[in-house]
Amino acid sequence: MSLFDSLKPDDFAHVQTYLQTMHFPKDTRIVKQGSPGHGCYLVDKGKVRLEIDTAETDSNFVLGYLDPGMLLGEFSLIEEKPRSASAYADTDVVARWLATADFRTICDQHPKAGTVILTNLARELTQKIQIMNERVAGSISSEKTPNEVDDVVARAVAAQRAFEDWPEPQVDILLRDIAESIAEQAESLAVATVEETGYGVVAHKVAKIRFASLDVYKMLSGRSGSGIFKTDEPTKITEIASAMGVVLGLIPVTNPVPTMVFKALICLKARNALIMSPHNKAVKLSSQALEIIQDALCRHGAPVDLIQSIPAPTSRRKTSLFMLHKDVSFILATGGPSMVRAAYSSGTPAIGVGAGNAPAWICADADVEKVAKIVVDSKSFDNGVICGSENNLVVDASVRESFMEALLAQDATVLDSDEIERFSAFVFDAKTGHLKRNVVGKSAEVILHGAGIHREDRVRLVVVPVDQDKVCGPYGLEKLAPILSLFTVKGEAEGLALCKQILANQGSGHTAIVHTNNLDLATRFGLEMPVSRTLVNCPGSQGCIGLASGLTPSLTLGCGTYGGSSSTDNISYINLLNIKRIAHAL
Repeated sequence: MSLFDSLKPDDFAHVQTYLQTMHFPKDTRIVKQGSPGHGCYLVDKGKVRLEIDTAETDSNFVLGYLDPGMLLGEFSLIEEKPRSASAYADTDVVARWLATADFRTICDQHPKAGTVILTNLARELTQKIQIMNERVAGSISSEKTPNEVDDVVARAVAAQRAFEDWPEPQVDILLRDIAESIAEQAESLAVATVEETGYGVVAHKVAKIRFASLDVYKMLSGRSGSGIFKTDEPTKITEIASAMGVVLGLIPVTNPVPTMVFKALICLKARNALIMSPHNKAVKLSSQALEIIQDALCRHGAPVDLIQSIPAPTSRRKTSLFMLHKDVSFILATGGPSMVRAAYSSGTPAIGVGAGNAPAWICADADVEKVAKIVVDSKSFDNGVICGSENNLVVDASVRESFMEALLAQDATVLDSDEIERFSAFVFDAKTGHLKRNVVGKSAEVILHGAGIHREDRVRLVVVPVDQDKVCGPYGLEKLAPILSLFTVKGEAEGLALCKQILANQGSGHTAIVHTNNLDLATRFGLEMPVSRTLVNCPGSQGCIGLASGLTPSLTLGCGTYGGSSSTDNISYINLLNIKRIAHAL
């Protein structure tokens, strides 16, 4: 019902003189979060997207959508409090604006019309409160879900049951086809990713897509994912691998296609069905990748509903309904902290990942030329969006100058004291202290240009030397861009202490890196750091995911209880199995 329904023609004629018709092209911000509420809109044409503005990159903060006939910001007609969320034109939108001041004038000069509008407004607000109450009740009891959600889950359940008895060789043939099909289209998928999300480097995304498909397949092929797993004669215990059922997989915007194919492969190896929840800024390319996977399923006679996606448009509310569904057995949460917390609080078993913020300690005995190449190649890889990449250089004072010279030789640039203030103002949000979202995944040269800093030569990485007292500020936090802070330390004790302090700020449980030729020191570092993976003389971006190390190839990295996760593993199909045990009397 519109605010103006049931108005008499004369009254509506008076009201209409206060209404201003406005046109908003697609992607225009109509309302800004935190701005004063001076009026409301009645949507006449198009779709409006409600979204929370946040520093988090990989969480989906779309709250929902408004269709024609719905109101935007009607609470401001009663009290002019700041907007609780932003509103964007999801398509071209036509809406009528009613200012709060004009509404008060209507009430004063045309009380009958004002009374009708207030009555309709009260009815609208009452309906919204009822919906909110139903949602709260639903989140507690989980008894009632929309037909759309039930249908997707029911099809996934049926597909999983039809698939769970497939023999190992047949499953591996299917996985190989999926992996090769995605890898064959890696370049077009990479181009689509950069175009839709605005993050990263096409060539690097090609490498990640091929790694997540072909390398992960090689790791899975020939292994047992169902039936008798192993038997231990001394203990007379037989382990049996059993599928979990339906897995819900959250897909981050920073690495959408690699995460999709990775989760599809490990879920199918464990005989599970997968429902994916792509980020709202990666919906089109996610649909493209899903089609490739489902085509492979059809070629092998596998149920197409084994791998599905939450129907677009996606939102936090819709994803939460799948998390709460009684027939979703497990959640594999790769995304921002908010979505991971939502997964763990849903009551459905889950594995989530934590934020990265890896310190990279360059010790006194490090080979600075070699380390500089490793660091620049790693942090510039896909413009720094891998969460296990280097985020903070912790450099021993004895090698600081030679290391910075080596960085320059590898196409890094080191900012001077006059440039740092200007650069910091451009890349960090003054309110949150986090990297601005429009900087995430952009190239070093684009970021420098935006900050008004000029360099003649090619720049792959921006290094910002800062004092240790800045470790508690923005430079001591995760930076998903080719930007590295550089802290100077004197000796081993100070180096270890600063790395721990950085991880205490953010990144506990994820990854820490050390460059040294001293095996005992590397071991000590691994013993003392509260992380799930310690990389020694290894690039962070490629090492943490198993591309340049012996770690299990994975696009979902557990952070243990250090980082609020239930596993320290590089997640694989083993984590998606119920392991049953038969035990005999001894």
